[in-house]
Amino acid sequence: MSNLRIIYDNAADRAVLTASSQAGTLGPGNLQREGKSMVLRSIGTLQTITATWPSPEIVGGVTLPFCNLTPGATIRVRSYIEPGDTVPAIDSGVMPACEYARLGMWDWGALPLGLNAYSYGGGTYARCWFQMRSIRKLVIDLADPDNPAGYIEAVRLVAGAYWSPEQNAAYGAGITTVDTSSQYRNGAGEQKVERGAMYRKLSLTLDHMTPLDRAELWRIVRGNGLSRPLFVSLYPDSDDVELEQAHQVYGRLANLAAITTPSFQAYATNIEIEEL
Repeated sequence: MSNLRIIYDNAADRAVLTASSQAGTLGPGNLQREGKSMVLRSIGTLQTITATWPSPEIVGGVTLPFCNLTPGATIRVRSYIEPGDTVPAIDSGVMPACEYARLGMWDWGALPLGLNAYSYGGGTYARCWFQMRSIRKLVIDLADPDNPAGYIEAVRLVAGAYWSPEQNAAYGAGITTVDTSSQYRNGAGEQKVERGAMYRKLSLTLDHMTPLDRAELWRIVRGNGLSRPLFVSLYPDSDDVELEQAHQVYGRLANLAAITTPSFQAYATNIEIEEL
């Protein structure tokens, strides 16, 4: 099993994005905005997103958090060293975008209602990992022919280099679903609910970090702080696809914990990421 991976610098925000189709004003520029109220929506169930950079960027992973892709959707990512190249430097091939147990899908929210669901915790995470390379062009092909919505919708594009520690997270890492709904009782004693939003929190402990890992994590904590979002996958490319899907979070650090030195040249800290 691969160690956890963190994409903390989103190179996609520095790219020029184009899409093979868009519905009205719901174009690829919305993939570079933080809010969930604006999305990229395709016409039909095929979509190609192209990212082009003016200067080389190191990219090793792509994710589309809060999308409406179904478990049958596929993704193919091709990266090019130069925009005019015809042969990709990396070709992931066609692979499942977001395999997930159908029992876990929220058909009433993530699919038919589209972007209305994302504020309430709907949507899945499409992802693709590959060898990190310095590139200037990225082509992402999405296909979801069985999507009952009849279109592909995505809120955000995250692409960039990832950090993976030499020693994986300690046992005890957990994912928590947070529901801001409030329960109350009316005068007749009946229980009522005022619907709120749902999101997740990923908590993990990094023990026995090497000096190199400590230095890199320090740069991440200092650079992102509480304001800049990052993408964390606790079980990247896991054989248990539902486990991987559940433990992917795109969010911000909920706190800035101390990095301690429990033993000689071994460092430890706790990380908590709160989903956007």
